[in-house]
Amino acid sequence: MKFIKHMYIGLILLFFSAPLVAQEEDILGHIESPGNYTTFELAHMDKNLTTFMNLLSLSGLETSLLFAEEHTLIIPTNESFKEMTIAEFKELTDPKNKTKLIAFIKDHNIPSKVMKYELTSNHIISKYANDKIRIKRENDEVYIGGAKIIVPDIEASNGVIQIVDNTVYAIN
Repeated sequence: MKFIKHMYIGLILLFFSAPLVAQEEDILGHIESPGNYTTFELAHMDKNLTTFMNLLSLSGLETSLLFAEEHTLIIPTNESFKEMTIAEFKELTDPKNKTKLIAFIKDHNIPSKVMKYELTSNHIISKYANDKIRIKRENDEVYIGGAKIIVPDIEASNGVIQIVDNTVYAIN
């Protein structure tokens, strides 16, 4: 129990003390041949995606993502989490609310490979428990669950990554 408490406190400290500024073109841009890596491996290679990856680890869904095939992983940048209040982040990371964290992570995963150009306005992605993710397109900008795709279509060996500027929220 002490370990979980220390991990929780460490994660909060990391979240609020890490440098969170990233240039959009720098996110995963330094990786040669991204198609040689899984989405999970790629996401771990960029310091601008650590908050989401830490939440993924806390959720216990790391292993399932590591072996997932043909999926789309929607990853908010570290900067995106500044929009969350401390109370919201604390609630999300509280071990008592693990089901909420799992739902949050699942909202950032689509079980099929979806490229940016395939996402059209008024498109709705059905999720579990009647939740849906709404897609919105404005000219060349695409929003998934309210989050704008800022680095599109990073193809991995088992799917694609879409980097977004905010966290994704499902609607009922």
